[in-house]
Amino acid sequence: MKGAIDYEWLLPLAPWESSESLQEVLASLYAQTWQACRLVVSVDGVLPEHLRKVLNDSGLPLCIVEAPCWQGTGAVLARGIEACSARWVLRSDADDLSHPMRAEWQLRHLGRHSHLAVLGGQLAEAVKNREAEEVRAVPVSPMSIYRLMRWRNPMNHPTVALSREAILAAGNYRTCPAFEDWDLWLRMAQCGFEFANLQLPLVTAAVGEAHLARRHGWRYLQRESSFLLRCGHEGLLPLPQVFLLMLLRLPWRVLPSVWLTVLMGCLRSGRREGC
Repeated sequence: MKGAIDYEWLLPLAPWESSESLQEVLASLYAQTWQACRLVVSVDGVLPEHLRKVLNDSGLPLCIVEAPCWQGTGAVLARGIEACSARWVLRSDADDLSHPMRAEWQLRHLGRHSHLAVLGGQLAEAVKNREAEEVRAVPVSPMSIYRLMRWRNPMNHPTVALSREAILAAGNYRTCPAFEDWDLWLRMAQCGFEFANLQLPLVTAAVGEAHLARRHGWRYLQRESSFLLRCGHEGLLPLPQVFLLMLLRLPWRVLPSVWLTVLMGCLRSGRREGC
């Protein structure tokens, strides 16, 4: 059913994504109680034919944006935002399933709170070999989100609904490996834009050892230190805060993986309002 407020999906897509996983994601978008005007697929390179077939068979109105070569997540998301035309853009990933009422819940809330620029929600994580899903909890109120933003990412990126106008006004996504979303939130907050999260789990993400491995090791440590130093250089975070974050966060990236698993578990089930 077409909703009262027009919106588009933005799906960044790597050419090596699984056809089966993509098919499930598209089915979750097709099943929305409020349908989107378009699904904008921003490809990190050239779209292979087997994924093109999955997209064409989805039944969703499509806009496919390709690039001549691999460019990275920031460039892919920026190009996707530029290709969108609706006021509201809902993010989706190629391996995360959206609740059938996700779009309706978010757009109804935005209709009542039109001053918001970013509206996210809780993220359910389906952890392999565990019966129950865990929830990556994020704070709900704008003030709690601003407080947490100084310490860690306060939004679950796969759940967000974005004001396209506000994103462009803040400079759009940019190249900042592994931290494209937190970087954007800090710049938007600096511009005075408002954030909120719903208390509902809007998206279910599959989480396994590979998910954790991407947040561990010397390469990730280098990316995180570069991001934090950039925040200090650009005034997105005060320098004392940057040095404190480096002291608190970076050692975890090179410690045994089991320690990082414990830390991520604490953050995942952590406080919503008091973070």
